[in-house]
Amino acid sequence: MRLTAYVIFALGIVQTCTALALRDPLWMIVQEATGLFANVEVQSSGNRQHTLLDGNGKNRSLNDIIRDVSEEDDLIDIKYVNLDPEKPKRSTPIHINALAMVKDHIDSATANIKVKYGFITLLNRNYDLCAELKTNLNKTCPVDEGPIEVNVDVDIPGFIPPGWFHLEATAWRDSDEKQLGRILADVKF
Repeated sequence: MRLTAYVIFALGIVQTCTALALRDPLWMIVQEATGLFANVEVQSSGNRQHTLLDGNGKNRSLNDIIRDVSEEDDLIDIKYVNLDPEKPKRSTPIHINALAMVKDHIDSATANIKVKYGFITLLNRNYDLCAELKTNLNKTCPVDEGPIEVNVDVDIPGFIPPGWFHLEATAWRDSDEKQLGRILADVKF
């Protein structure tokens, strides 16, 4: 199963969250959940809420869509995530360029991805980030300290229903469950 652009990019920062570079984005999730949209009508007030952090969290915008809500001592420090175009559109490819600093050696890692459409949870799954790295970025684990750049092109399908999509991605190192990073993304189609 594949994730969607945000998952891919958002977490496409896999090593940016070493992880967080997942397969295809939120769009594949939507495709998988297409049956829900045929019979369910969701209304949203349009108000988006972001998780508030204690004093140890970053809670900073990486762009108009993605927030880095990692802890200061997480193993990956996301420097930037650039989207071209800046706001995803149906039937329009998007290029994702991201840079992150890996602070410690990572042998293997896992990411939990949650995607919601309004109040409906479309996805809540764990992914092997090393497998995703190999499949999507042609990189392998282990990942050593230092910079890692991610460049991904994602085709956004035209069948995405209108409304807000919320993504939450958290990644951790498997050996000691030390958090790599955490991001939130909100996009409206």
